[in-house]
Amino acid sequence: MIKFGPSGNSESFFNEGYKSTLEMPEWLSKRNLEIFEYSFGRGVNVTSETATKLGNVAKQYNIEITAHAPYFINFSALEEEKIENSYKYLSASCKIERCFGGNRVVFHSGAQMKQSRDIAFNKVKEGVEKTIYRLIDEGYGDMYICPETMGKQGQIGTVEEIIELCKLHKNIIPCVDFGHVNALLQGALKTTDDYKRVVLDPMLNELGYEKVKKMHVHFSKIQYGAKGEIKHLTFEDTEFGPEFEPLAVALKEYKLEPYILSESAGTQAEDSAEMKRIYNSL
Repeated sequence: MIKFGPSGNSESFFNEGYKSTLEMPEWLSKRNLEIFEYSFGRGVNVTSETATKLGNVAKQYNIEITAHAPYFINFSALEEEKIENSYKYLSASCKIERCFGGNRVVFHSGAQMKQSRDIAFNKVKEGVEKTIYRLIDEGYGDMYICPETMGKQGQIGTVEEIIELCKLHKNIIPCVDFGHVNALLQGALKTTDDYKRVVLDPMLNELGYEKVKKMHVHFSKIQYGAKGEIKHLTFEDTEFGPEFEPLAVALKEYKLEPYILSESAGTQAEDSAEMKRIYNSL
């Protein structure tokens, strides 16, 4: 089943007087949204007890919680300690995601830095493959980890690279950030055919229908420059894309059922609701 929701807390959540994330599931339910992405961007600082409380509330309101692992992850790091820490960040994220009652953890896989692209990507592949088996050994065989497409030239995470990472194991499914893809490719996503040609068709051809059907999606308009992503915008922006409706047409045509999270700048819930409206209107 396709699901829509925000990544992080929208400004309107606080403007309406809400303060605690424990109140988020009820707030989202009133807006007919189904998912919420909890970001561990600066570290996994949520206790198991608090996460279990949030998970229980989410279950009460039929809200599914996904997690975004810390931004510190870098499987192509030059230091072995940082590669090991990358595994630890994913492991800690899986632990709390299970307390939330969910089974998806999104992560940024690495950066090129002062090495060739091939060397950097091969290190990422090695690190991610070792990590998935370590996670399974820890008891997280029910968990999906989702490497994300990235929006800057120096980051690992082109569509092709994410496809290769997802081939490593059945528990690795793609997180496609269409705003990132559009920014990296300088506005390439305009029509339904663009979405198919650049992203969906290659993934379906290489990964198969079942894996792509349940893919994770981040969506927002993103300002970009010569080197890619600059900053996230809202659906009110008229200069930068991408637009959601052409993607929605492709998703319906291909009968895909991703989880779709809005990463708009402060209007995540509103733009999630707009994406759901557009999708349901087709």
